[in-house]
Amino acid sequence: MNDTCMLPLSRRLKEATTTTHETLDQSIMSRNMFATTQGYRDFVLLQYRFHQHLDPLYRHHVLADIIPDLATRNRFSMIHDDLKDLGEPLPAYETPLPTQDASTAAGWLYVGEGSKLGAGFLIKLAQKIGFTSSFGARHLAPDPEGRGTSWKMFREAIDQTVKLDAELCIQGAQDAFAHVRKYLSHSENIQTLP
Repeated sequence: MNDTCMLPLSRRLKEATTTTHETLDQSIMSRNMFATTQGYRDFVLLQYRFHQHLDPLYRHHVLADIIPDLATRNRFSMIHDDLKDLGEPLPAYETPLPTQDASTAAGWLYVGEGSKLGAGFLIKLAQKIGFTSSFGARHLAPDPEGRGTSWKMFREAIDQTVKLDAELCIQGAQDAFAHVRKYLSHSENIQTLP
């Protein structure tokens, strides 16, 4: 048996997506999205588009039995509030993704939950241009139990269950990163509702 198959699921996900994740982070930072209010607006719109797909996954009936406090981890409503603070109308509704099986959905959530770790750095950048965890950058705030603890609880939950297929999880995470890359490449053309 290959050594990779013996690794915990969270470690397999990390190894399968590290390069993609790092490239995406570099692309976001190279756009200076935290240098101006307009750049930050584009970042929050990007987050809205991605979290629109994550939103139903935080209510996934199978994952709710696996991941602690799954519904309370959802940041989509915070992104709504951040857009209101920015005076930005909500983007046009995008066609939802097909219903996800639990394993693929867990891969998507791995990307969403993992982004909360990097948000600790991003909120400091947002504060430099006037946005905080109570105005404009709510979605970058840590979960109540803290970033590290929340991430550890998520990782342990997916590592300890036998209900998830690793290959489908990896495919879900790769799909999630691909969607964020697509949104980033079109961020200057995001359509909003009148």
